Amino acid sequence: MRAEFKRNSTLLLLKAFTFASYSLGYEITQELLIYFGKIQPRLARRRAEVVKKNFLMVRGNTEGWERTFINFWGLTTDTLYLPYMTAEEVLGRLESVENLDVFKWFKQKGRPLIVTTAHIGMPEMLANFASLLGFPGVAVAEVPSNEWYREFLKRREKFGMKIIPMGGSYQILLSAIKEGQFVYLVSDRDIKKKGIILDFGRGKKYFPTGFAYLSVETKTPLAFGCGVPTGPKGKYRGYILGPHYPKDIKDALEWFAQNLYEFVYKYTDMWFVFQDEWV
Repeated sequence: MRAEFKRNSTLLLLKAFTFASYSLGYEITQELLIYFGKIQPRLARRRAEVVKKNFLMVRGNTEGWERTFINFWGLTTDTLYLPYMTAEEVLGRLESVENLDVFKWFKQKGRPLIVTTAHIGMPEMLANFASLLGFPGVAVAEVPSNEWYREFLKRREKFGMKIIPMGGSYQILLSAIKEGQFVYLVSDRDIKKKGIILDFGRGKKYFPTGFAYLSVETKTPLAFGCGVPTGPKGKYRGYILGPHYPKDIKDALEWFAQNLYEFVYKYTDMWFVFQDEWV
């Protein structure tokens, strides 16, 4: 009974917060969230140290690390607004997609594709961009017990993406690939640190191996896709790299790590990884 009350009250609070944000208007909501982003480093010192460490390992210095918090909270406005946004409004936030023909070719041929991505930009918007462009599929996400975050995950499914939890996901992904579907895997975090350690920037980092095993086992090519915010009002530019046909697990991991590094070096303050995963 207590757990049920906590769950219902949490969801009610989130819905009330979402409606209040919508009532205030996009600009005011974003201003308030950006203000919180400016003060959060003082409230979450451990998280601030992780971000600075990310900058040091990726770029060799910590210049501009504070913008990570400002960007994260500013872009959270889009997630809050998603329940009220139409398909046209969501697509209106996407300025362009580089190399979209890769997705179109696989879709037209009815062939599966494993799309690796990273914590760059807002996942909720990126999942819906993919669906609205005609490329829905199956995506895996960490599904914690926190009801607030679980509700946020549902917003990734608004226009057709299917989100499944990590536990027991491999067989579901195998089935999706056999059916010719796209599979989307956020692969820049190895939460359980059971993957493979690779050189990354000026340090070493764990990388999950699931996407690599899936690709090699099913002989399904890889693509790298991400969406980078380009302006203060939720505008995005999409990028697609590939396809890549890995020779083995190591080849798949190194290909992904190289592409990831190129993007996080350029957009370090848009890389929203707040856990220390450096070896």
